Amino acid sequence: MSTSGTTTGRATGPAAVEHEALAATSLAAVGCGGDELLFLAGSTTDGLANRNSDLDLYVVGDFRVAGSETAARQGERTATVAFHEGREVNVAVLEPAALDRLREAFRASVASLSQEKGIAQLVDEDNLKILHRVRTGQALRRPDRLQELRDGLGTDDLPRYLLNVAAVAAVNRLNDVSGELSDGHRDSAAWMYREALVHTGQCALAAAGVTVPSVKWLLRLLQREAERGSDSGAPHARCAAHTARRLLDPPADTAAAVVETQAELAAVIDSVGERAGPYVRLVARSKLG
Repeated sequence: MSTSGTTTGRATGPAAVEHEALAATSLAAVGCGGDELLFLAGSTTDGLANRNSDLDLYVVGDFRVAGSETAARQGERTATVAFHEGREVNVAVLEPAALDRLREAFRASVASLSQEKGIAQLVDEDNLKILHRVRTGQALRRPDRLQELRDGLGTDDLPRYLLNVAAVAAVNRLNDVSGELSDGHRDSAAWMYREALVHTGQCALAAAGVTVPSVKWLLRLLQREAERGSDSGAPHARCAAHTARRLLDPPADTAAAVVETQAELAAVIDSVGERAGPYVRLVARSKLG
């Protein structure tokens, strides 16, 4: 592989795009050369894009991006720079200093997984988005630098981190549902149960290595994972299938559904072994029976 690391080609399906043309447009908007890291990420690389999905590209450096609807958040400056067959082409510049802060924060969060007192969570959900997109992005320029960025941020730890966070959130929300049922608040319990299903689904997906943080894709991801694991009988695949079904068709008997979900969540936690930290195994897991 050359050091320039140019990657070209065309994706297939309804969200197909010519990568070389996309790279040229993006680099021109930022005003940098082909020696800079440029990667495509988001729904396109996650295999979830439709004909209206944005095309999200990232450059790392102290650059300014020229375009419309510019937004700035957590060390990320984004602008719409063009359109490709009706789809917005968005280019985001990630500031090195912000990535350094994210690296330290994520390291602390991952380190907390080995403790029994709780998990240190990343404060901003945008951080999860950046970690995921770096982890799953497709380099259009300098794939060597993208791998260096992944290694530096520790994105290999993202599935394990999300697994633990989602497991704790799911257990806590299921416990809340049981409390609402005990006090006779059936409608509130049914509503809370839907939130518990979201966390349970995220836990099942993380167990399979899926780290897409946006809830809007949850149903498609659960259905996809259920189909992939339909022959394996793996706990995360069964949990994904049942969670998707319950989200689409809320059960009439919330109490019975909670018991079933608790058992499925426990099976997922048990199946991942040491990937579940001591807080999940010793504290959260004990609440599931």
